[in-house]
Amino acid sequence: MMDNELETDVARRTQARILDAANQVIAKVGYKRLRMEAVAKGSGITRQTIYNYFPNKQQLATAVLLREGALVNERAKENIPADLEGEALLSAAVLALVDAARAMPIFEGLFEEGSMGYVNELAEHSQVIERMMHDYWAPVIERIAATGRVRGDIPAERIEWWLSFVYRALLQRPAEDLDDRAGMDALVRDFLAPTVMAR
Repeated sequence: MMDNELETDVARRTQARILDAANQVIAKVGYKRLRMEAVAKGSGITRQTIYNYFPNKQQLATAVLLREGALVNERAKENIPADLEGEALLSAAVLALVDAARAMPIFEGLFEEGSMGYVNELAEHSQVIERMMHDYWAPVIERIAATGRVRGDIPAERIEWWLSFVYRALLQRPAEDLDDRAGMDALVRDFLAPTVMAR
């Protein structure tokens, strides 16, 4: 292995250890109480080295969120049945995404009281988050559009934004609401589907 390849490999492993530790801290105490000292202790890496990779808490949390969010998307995509259309497809896509996020410990910490403002701020102003949400929602919208059911008076980007907004809002709901599958399905069909699909 050449020196620069070795350095890159070491840097990649160091960054992964930092992200793993930050993930655990956020899952335990939330974004608001995330401290670099706790990440340093959890990763076994000095605070100064952490700052070399992530100059501040927000950049560190953003990197963790992006990594975990990509995993959520992949897991959710695997749970959308290929034979669904229309409202059933939209409902399955929303529920799959919510379920995948809820299964990741970090999301409880991110969506706790006091941390939600950060998540919304990041989601509204991050082109990376926007692309991540596009990667999830675009295929769903394309499948609905293939049956002629997507509203033509709203650009697809706005529909993706709306679906992403609703997704974040749902993650703030109490667990008993999210566990009510029939209620969640009805919510999507009655309130979300009409804003996405033509009647």
